[in-house]
Amino acid sequence: MGGRSMAKFVSVFISAAHRRLISLLVWALSFAMVLGLIGWYAHHRTGETMRFEARQAAEHFIRLRTNLLSTFDVMHADLTAEPCTPAFNDQLRRIAYLPDGLNEFLYAPGGHAKCSATVAAFDEAVDLGRPDIARQGERGLVFWIDKDLGFLGLQGEKGTIALSEPFAAVVPSQNVQLGSTHWLDMQTILLAADGRWWHRGGERGIYERIVRGEDALANGRIRQLSCDTGGLHCIASEADLASLVLAEKGAVSLALLAAALIASLAMIQTNALIARYWSFDARFRRHLDQKSIVCAYQPVMELESGEITGCEVLARWRDIDDRIVFPDRFIGLIERHHMTLRFTELVARQACAELSENLPLGKRLQVNFNIFPCDLDSGRLARVFSGFTSQPDRFDVVLEIIESDEIPPNAQREIEALRRLGIKTYIDDFGTGYSNMQNLAALSVDGVKLDRAFAMAPDNSMMAQMLRHAVEMIQATGRVMVVEGVETAERLALLRRMQARIDYVQGYFISRPLDIGGFVAFMTPQPVSLAERKKKAGLDIVAA
Repeated sequence: MGGRSMAKFVSVFISAAHRRLISLLVWALSFAMVLGLIGWYAHHRTGETMRFEARQAAEHFIRLRTNLLSTFDVMHADLTAEPCTPAFNDQLRRIAYLPDGLNEFLYAPGGHAKCSATVAAFDEAVDLGRPDIARQGERGLVFWIDKDLGFLGLQGEKGTIALSEPFAAVVPSQNVQLGSTHWLDMQTILLAADGRWWHRGGERGIYERIVRGEDALANGRIRQLSCDTGGLHCIASEADLASLVLAEKGAVSLALLAAALIASLAMIQTNALIARYWSFDARFRRHLDQKSIVCAYQPVMELESGEITGCEVLARWRDIDDRIVFPDRFIGLIERHHMTLRFTELVARQACAELSENLPLGKRLQVNFNIFPCDLDSGRLARVFSGFTSQPDRFDVVLEIIESDEIPPNAQREIEALRRLGIKTYIDDFGTGYSNMQNLAALSVDGVKLDRAFAMAPDNSMMAQMLRHAVEMIQATGRVMVVEGVETAERLALLRRMQARIDYVQGYFISRPLDIGGFVAFMTPQPVSLAERKKKAGLDIVAA
């Protein structure tokens, strides 16, 4: 189950269609991530702007609070006369004349006003009542919010009275200029320590929404609350993101374009990485091992007797998505990356393990392998095929030299050394590549395999006529002769009718390449007819 799951997983990276989907997904994720970063930065910058505007608005209240505390300091220092006497009232009027925006002061011990800067003495002490804010801040100030100032002769007017025992100051209603940014609304409030608050100006309802904990972003808003150091005056701010986007549509367009470009670059880089890592070339080199080798065994039949006396071991490769890959896709890679001997060794080990385990005891088999001319080294090949040569009573090893490249100068010496080790050599695909009569005459190979193009050629074609000549040339050298590519009963009959001796044949008419189970079943001595062998091995039956 795990192997199948892994195969399905890796197939996503191998499939071109899936890779296109991955590219789109990478683009979308990259675009979203970049937009997220831009959005985070924009949110941060918007918050900074809101805090700046709030600080600007709070400056007025900070100045007012500073002036109030300074005035109380002056009152406590300069009001030395007997309270509510002419001398005291004169001192109050002098303080009221100071340029601090505060003009009305009271002598109000315990919250009972007895005189003021404008009223020399009240007929009866005016009880200011229960304060709205008691003991606020470090100075322990007491406040009456929106108090009716009629008792001071200011009919219809309201103000805030601040008390620093025993003196009080009247703070008139404030007309504060809030920020003019059309996407930002602000509300100023007075906030008591117990949570009670009073609207002082600006857009109503912002602080209430903050207190209720409404999800601002869900409604396209950003909200903040900033208070002065005393915690009394606060600015509640609310930014409308839609209006902000419209106001900054140029910057938003650039941000979207930048996100799209970065996402495209990420997609291109990811595609290149996937293409490099999951390309067939990279997969093959990374996963070429014993487990990935799949051996197929094509029976080799003795032409005269019809007996299966050998096989050619053909290698396939199992890709990481479990698909079987045929040699035409990877032979070039093996040669280009100088992996030919390693590949041959992996194939030899796999074939030796399967044949040794499954071949019936007492059955002797000739096993043919393809080797590359560059690997014609008797010492290394002896090690590669030691599994077979260590069982001389069961196996004969034949190495078919692929003429994909020029035969090396030391070929004759290596062929002789291999023969002394019990390993035979054939020239493979005679008639193509670098094959010529000079090689056939110069090398003491044990046999020759005619290229399949001769046997597969249509009747009466030039290649079909050359078949006879090629057979006669090889016979003249005395070498063992194998004809591959026998596809029809007629071609097999033609080979049998030839006067020249042909030792072995192979091809799809005899049998396609088989797995180890099918091959063992096919070569079983009884029954002996070719049709019966095919039936036993589960192959399609054609006229034999």
